[in-house]
Amino acid sequence: MVATHDVIDAPTERVEEVPAPRIKRYDRFLNWAGIAIVAVCCIYIFVQLQPRLLFLNTTPTGGDTGAHVWFPAYLRDHLLPWRVAGWTNDSYAGFPAGQFYFPFPALLIVLLDVVLPYNIAFKLVTALGPVLLPIGAYVFARGIRTPRPAPAFFAVGATALLFFKDGGDATMRYDHHIMGGTLTNTLAGEYSFTIAIACALLFLGTLAFALDRRRGLWIPALFLAATLTSHLVVAVFALSAAGVIWLCWRPRANTGRVAAIVAVGTALTAVWLVPLAATLGYTTDMRYEPIGTGYTDPWLLGRLGIELPTSFDWLFLSEMWFLFLFGLVAIGAGIAYRRRATLVVGAITFLAGTIFCAWELLREILGKTPAWNLRLLPFWYLMLYLLAALGAAEIARWTGQFAAWVVHGPDPPDDGTPSRDDSVFDDAAPEHRRPESARHVATRLLVIGVVLAVFTTIALVRVNATKGYVIYWAKYNYTGYEGGTAADFTKKGYAEYRAFIDTAASLPPGRMLWEPSSSIGQYGTPLSLMMLPYWTDGRISSMEGLYYESAGTTPYHFLAAATLTPTPSNPARGFPYRTSVDFDLGVKYLQLMGVRYYAAMPDMKEAAARNPALREVATVPDLDVGPPLGWTIYEVAGAPVVSALQYEPVVAKDLHTDSNWKCEGKPKPPPDTPGVEELSAWECLAVPWFDDPNALNRPLTDHGPAAWQRADMSDARQVAKRPLPNVKVSHIRTTEDSIEFDVSRTGVPVMVKTSYFPNWEARGADGPWRATPNFMVVVPTSKHVRLAYGTTSAEWLGRAGSLAGLAGLGALVWWGVTAPTASGAGGSGPDRRRRRVRFPSRSPR
Repeated sequence: MVATHDVIDAPTERVEEVPAPRIKRYDRFLNWAGIAIVAVCCIYIFVQLQPRLLFLNTTPTGGDTGAHVWFPAYLRDHLLPWRVAGWTNDSYAGFPAGQFYFPFPALLIVLLDVVLPYNIAFKLVTALGPVLLPIGAYVFARGIRTPRPAPAFFAVGATALLFFKDGGDATMRYDHHIMGGTLTNTLAGEYSFTIAIACALLFLGTLAFALDRRRGLWIPALFLAATLTSHLVVAVFALSAAGVIWLCWRPRANTGRVAAIVAVGTALTAVWLVPLAATLGYTTDMRYEPIGTGYTDPWLLGRLGIELPTSFDWLFLSEMWFLFLFGLVAIGAGIAYRRRATLVVGAITFLAGTIFCAWELLREILGKTPAWNLRLLPFWYLMLYLLAALGAAEIARWTGQFAAWVVHGPDPPDDGTPSRDDSVFDDAAPEHRRPESARHVATRLLVIGVVLAVFTTIALVRVNATKGYVIYWAKYNYTGYEGGTAADFTKKGYAEYRAFIDTAASLPPGRMLWEPSSSIGQYGTPLSLMMLPYWTDGRISSMEGLYYESAGTTPYHFLAAATLTPTPSNPARGFPYRTSVDFDLGVKYLQLMGVRYYAAMPDMKEAAARNPALREVATVPDLDVGPPLGWTIYEVAGAPVVSALQYEPVVAKDLHTDSNWKCEGKPKPPPDTPGVEELSAWECLAVPWFDDPNALNRPLTDHGPAAWQRADMSDARQVAKRPLPNVKVSHIRTTEDSIEFDVSRTGVPVMVKTSYFPNWEARGADGPWRATPNFMVVVPTSKHVRLAYGTTSAEWLGRAGSLAGLAGLGALVWWGVTAPTASGAGGSGPDRRRRRVRFPSRSPR
């Protein structure tokens, strides 16, 4: 008899064969079933967005969408192929179009416009983000190796998120329409944000795959570039989540790969990102009030005297209770099975919530970045849905195992094959799984399908609450300015709107400030008149445009508009808005800002008729028997784009940020007084100047010739005024990127009423220097002066960076091809179908 102790622990070497072909078939079935579920989710979303209307050649409208139409067309017609950002005179007396907004969606629209009508191309790109989101969630789940059927559940969870709709709070500080990441947000104009979230999930999934397999390194770099150029706030989320993945995927071994992927992805965007970073100080912070910054005492904790930040109210919405239950299941299963995927999802969820709660503190540390903390909520909600999907998938797996055991008895006996999960439903390589009988697998698949249906039904409770609203909004948007019916309340006042556009287009070129009113929404959106330059091919520019933050002149436009209407919007916070009682001062503002036309509704006709600087030049009748009740267009006298100055400018020294009451020279208000905001250094100088009627005829500048007077910013308005010789300015000619004019004498400063920006260069003059409110002063050295929008060193650096990024992309392709496929616990490439392993031999005792 052979002694068993001699062989029990003796290692032997054998070749492990691929498990039964049945395993491969189940693998393929599960893969295709997951892909089919993703496809169903995408089709379902696309159907809600009204495909028939998406392919209708009408101009999309609704919310901000109706004004977004302008930018891709301008990019196509005026900037490409040499620029993705450049100057335009179409809003706010000029601003850098595309410099502070996101180019990737616009470039997609321009690309589709090669083969499709522009309106259809635009609509399809607005629908792209929602349709891509389930795909991104599925790829993310596969990339971090969640056990199947979790990837399919992730797609369902992402679909449910798209239909999220919360009513907001009583103070209206929280508006879900502009949060980002849902269908209502997308239809309101935040389609770029939704595209960015989908690209971020694709980036995270392909990043995990690249670190796991050590190939395809260039793919996450491309998705990171797409995320960055679709929305920077989403890019913050993507990079933070990438840090979590790196820490969970052999950080020492993969540090170089992660650094290379992030560096290349960022470098690809340098042509846009570097100039943006270099000129961010020329933007306008709208100072939206942060949400969740107070404290509350929940009933139970309040009895103990414990208060919690109100940010918790936004994180733990009562209607999301089922997400927290499923999420707890996912966390429990992750701990029990020591799942890395659960750790990744849980850590990213925790990080998203923490960043939202701590954002205002982080803003102080980061230097008052203008990002609004409301924009950080979608990441918490997204990760909650995905964590809940992971929990539902665990329940499905357990339920399937239990059902198979009840119906068919226990699984086949263990044959010694090592298994991470003892299941063909795991995402491990086939050789890591123990074969199961066809009956067991079939039963488990059936039960998993039932649980998936139950989870989908629970998610659809929220979906059904929003679906009708989404369908209505999609119809409203995609029937366009031109369409809609009275029966379903989607009809717009297109006849009157078209009459206004045609009337404006018949006037000589110039800027127009139209009286703001919510009744303009009858044309399709309250922002519809921002489209004046789109419809008139730039002939008539609208002083107000969609991209508020992109122009340094934005505050002064709204300060002026507040005096010219009984219903101002006053969207920028912290400024001393006047009312229509100061209508005559408002006309002076029009002259100061080079606004040639003022379009008024009937309420302001009497005030306009009394002002000698306004001359009626056109009328638009009321054609839809409802507000707005027609228009009267006035020409403003004495409002050229370039004009002589009456007094010599004063150079303000020691520009610095400060509270608005200090900048305005007012007493310190009591604590917690609303409206107290910190102004930027330039606003601290220019806003009090703009609010002082006696100061308007002498500008203040940030620099200038040595002969000009200088004073501290708080005293500059009080410096004695020095008269200037008379100068005649003539032959003013403007293009999208140049301004030319003649002067009757040199050496005397003149005002160019175009927004200041560092790209402007003067020929035949010294300067330009930034002058209040946000224009340019030059001192002609020649009787012919030309200002041109040039290329800065930051733009050249950005172009060089993007070229380096393309080279880096090629290097990543080469690296992925030449690098060996990962092996070990985390790898599972095709080359591992047969591998030599050592097991202790077994013999009967």
